[in-house]
Parts: sequence; structure tokens; C-alpha cells
Amino acid sequence: MISVILCILFPWVSTYIVSNYFTKDVLEQRAATQSEDDLRMLELGIKNMLDDIMYTSNYIQFDSNMSQLLKSHKLIDADSPNAKQKIALNYIHISNELSGITDLLMPLYITIMFKNDLYYTNYSPIDFNPLEFKEKPWFQKLDNLSFYQTYWLGAHPTYIKSERETYPYLITIGRRIQSAYSSNSYLIISLKENEIKKLFSQYQSEKRVKFYLTNKGGDIYSSLNTDELGTTLPFDVASSDYQIVDYEEEKHILVSYPVSYSDWRLVSLVPYKDTIGSINMITRTTILIQGGFLVLFLIGLIMLVREFTKPITRLHQVTKAIKQGDLTARIYLSGSNDVAQLGQSFNHMLDTIEEMIEQIKVKEEAKRNAELEMLQAQINPHFLFNVLNAIRLKIRMEGNTGSASLIYSLSALLRMTINRNNAFISLEEEVTIVKHYVDLMNFRHQHNVDLEIHVSEAASSIEVPRFFLQPVIENAIIHGKCNRKETIQIIANEQSNSYLELIITDNGKGMDLLTLEKLKAKIFHSNSNTYTKSNLSFNGIGVQNVYQRMKLIYGEAFQMWIDSIEGEGTTLTFHIPVEKGN
Repeated sequence: MISVILCILFPWVSTYIVSNYFTKDVLEQRAATQSEDDLRMLELGIKNMLDDIMYTSNYIQFDSNMSQLLKSHKLIDADSPNAKQKIALNYIHISNELSGITDLLMPLYITIMFKNDLYYTNYSPIDFNPLEFKEKPWFQKLDNLSFYQTYWLGAHPTYIKSERETYPYLITIGRRIQSAYSSNSYLIISLKENEIKKLFSQYQSEKRVKFYLTNKGGDIYSSLNTDELGTTLPFDVASSDYQIVDYEEEKHILVSYPVSYSDWRLVSLVPYKDTIGSINMITRTTILIQGGFLVLFLIGLIMLVREFTKPITRLHQVTKAIKQGDLTARIYLSGSNDVAQLGQSFNHMLDTIEEMIEQIKVKEEAKRNAELEMLQAQINPHFLFNVLNAIRLKIRMEGNTGSASLIYSLSALLRMTINRNNAFISLEEEVTIVKHYVDLMNFRHQHNVDLEIHVSEAASSIEVPRFFLQPVIENAIIHGKCNRKETIQIIANEQSNSYLELIITDNGKGMDLLTLEKLKAKIFHSNSNTYTKSNLSFNGIGVQNVYQRMKLIYGEAFQMWIDSIEGEGTTLTFHIPVEKGN
């Protein structure tokens, strides 16, 4: 299934990657070439404008008639009585000389300045006093130019007062005029920035492309958006390669092209979506449609394969349930195919296993009952003989009423031992047996053991295995014997309706840590099928066999702890489930 999916999806994903990434470079290159062609056409238009400026500049500097007029204009003494008449006459001659050129060219603002503060302009001095140019920081740079060099000022606010609202920006050049008759004369020619803006608008048409005229540092000299003049593009506009840039929160293709005569650059910013996005969108849509059909095909294929593999899945679920212990799980498959036959064989195998388990349970139950019968049958005849002999001697020698009580205790104890109809009795009955046993032990061995019983009302009715407590009490009496009077406490309480907590504590001699660890190892880690017989025990079972018997009845739900301190005594704690095991 995975192989089929990979064989289908891998070619489709590969096609998507190739169309989306590899063709993208080709489309970007094509868009950059188109933008460069547009900039080349714009540069021709701007070059024509600059040609007009340079032609006018060269004419003023190198034409002989114009040089003679400028010399005459410069030699006018501004303080002479007829200076105004001479200046006006020279204005007329210079204007006539330039009119033949400027009438054929675009409108330019021309300023010719001399050292003696005389000047010529083709605009009214009321709009601007040319002598203010000398205060501009760039004006001093003109003195460092040779006669064939030109200073390109770029865009700046217009100095013609009457046109500040209509044409707010000018593009200006400056030159130093040198001739045989004059030196350090200055020529300043300005072009309306709107003329370049008109050229931009012709090429922009309906596109969202943005055109800029900048210097090599990115300072904007001309743009369709007047507010952008004087700002700087945050890109390397001097690079000859196209760039993918983020501008105004949108991806653009930036292309730069040099402008003749200067180090200025023409820059175009084309929105990426407008050039490549639409083509990519068509390609992506086509591929996505193909992908949609592939997904539908895969869904149908998966459903078909799932239908074929559903019996195997069901078989897996059944085996998983059996692994978790549910032997009643079965697989139900119809038909006569191989998988159906396998399911039927599997069900038959489970039926056989379940029958075998039931048989094993019956055998184990019979075995357990036999073991319990054997444990309870292990009574020490020598002990019974000694007790009966002691009673006989006591009655014969003393004739007191205590003998009747001892005989009663013995008869009750024997009755419990002989009666095996019930494997479980109430805790109250079990404690009564222990009382009789302690009375007999005190008489038989001349002990002085006090038995303190603290059993809650709820705990007294809980059923426990018959005759399980006596070996523990016997062990406490025999092995806990010390010089002081011995006291054994039995404390029983039901805990949270889930288990009975039974604590047997004696104040005997106890045991050291090493002896305690050996005892725990013997009790908790010995083979459950091995029963240790002790001649010192009332019935030969001992604490070890009590633990094994309780584990056999309750399983892992039963817990027992042993704690002992040398010289202080020993404590056994039982946690017995309230509901007895199988």
C-alpha cells in the first residue's frame, strides 16, 4: 500500500517542485529582460532630454557669436549711467541668439553668471535672484571643474517662485565657462522634473510597475509619486543583475539601468505577482487539479484495499484481545476463501485452549483442596498426648475446677481441627481458637502469656482461612520467649472495604537484622510447593507454610510484612483481601 502511494505521489510532487521552482528562474529572467527593455526605452527618452541640455550648454560655451555676446555682457560697467540700457540691449541679443535653439528644444531654465555679479537668465529675476546660487553648497564645486566637465545636481525643489505649485522639482546641471575673453563664468541649466515624470507615465500604462530616476546611492530624483522625491531606495541600485526585493510589504523584481552622461540609474520595481504570480498560479492550479484526482484515486484504492484486508485486521484485533487475556474473543468471517478458513481454524483452536484451561482450573482446585487437607492433617499426636496426660495428672492431684476449662479448650481445639467442612470461618471464630490454644500452651509449658485482642466489629465478621492464625501465635510463644512476661497483641481493622489489616505483635526477644533478613528470604523466596516441618510447631506448618497457604488462596492480592527489633519483639502484618480468592 505504501509502495503504491509513493509511486503515485512521488511523480506528482516532483512535477510540482519542478514547475514551481525550476521554471520560476526562467520566468524571473524573462520578466527582468522585459523590465530592462522598458528601462532601455526610457533611457533613450531621458537621453534626448539630457542631449538638449548638453547641446544648449555646449552652444553657449563654444559658439563664437554667443561668446562675443557674453564678453560684451561681462564688460558692462554696472555703475555707469547707461548700464541698464546696455544690459537690456545685450539681453535682447543673447535671447535672439538662444531663441533659435531653445525654441526647438524642451523648456529649460538658463542662468549665466559672471564674477562681477552680472548675469543673464531666460526667466524673470522677480521669480528668483540668480546671485542666490552662490550661497548654495554645491556652487563652490563648480570652481574645481574643467571646462569640459559637468556637475549633475539631480532633483531639488524648484527655485522659480511662480511655478512651485505646478512644477515643484527641477533637475539641474552646472558648468564653468572658460574662453579667451572670460574666465570663471558659470552656466546653470535646469529641467522640469515633470518632463521625466511624463515619460514614466507613458511606459507605466496599466501596470503596477514603479519607475525611478536615482543616483547610484539610490537617492530618488524622479518618480510618479512626488512624495518619494528626496527619499532613498533601500537597495543596491548599482547592481547590473536583477534582484528579488521586499518593497512596501510586497515582493518585487528590481532591475537597474545606467543613464547616459552621468552616474544616474533608471530603476524599475515590478510586483512579483503581476509578472510571475499569474503564470505560477495557472501552473499550480493545473497541478492541484491533477493532485485532486490523485487523492480521489488514492481514497478509492485505500477503501478497496481495506475491504480486502478487513479480515486480516479483524484477526489481528482478536489476537490482540487474546494477548490481553480475553479468551472469549472470536473472529467471525463468512465465505470459503483462505482467510475465512483460517479464521474458522483459529476459532476452533481457541475453543480447544479454553476447554483445556477449564480442565486445568478443575485440577488445580482439586490439588489446592488436597494440599489444604494435607496441611490441616499435619497435627502432632505427641502434643495431644502430653496435653491429655497433663490434664489427667492435674485432675488427679488437684481436683480443681480449672481442669474443666482446660478440657473445654482442648475439646474446642480438637473440634476445629477435625471439622473440615468449611475452609473459611469468621475472624471471630479464628480468634476464639487462638484463645483456646494460648490457654493450653500456658498450661502445657507453664507459660504466662497474655493475649490482648483488639478486633473491630466490622473486621470480626470477615471470613478468613480456617486455622491460619494458630501457627503464627505458636511461633510467637515458642521463639519469642524471654525473661519478662510475654504479651501478644492481635489487632484487626477493615481498611476501605478492600482488605483486612491484621497485626500480631509480641514483646519477646526479637531478632537482629541479619537473622530477620534470613527469615524473610526463607519465607518470601522459597518454593511454594515445599513445606517445612517443624517439630516445635503445634501442627508442623510454621509461618513459612502460613504465607504459602495464604498466597495459594489469595494470590498476589495477599501481602505480609515482618518487622523485628532485638530485645523488643516481633510484628507480623497481614493484608487480607475482603473477598476471598478462587
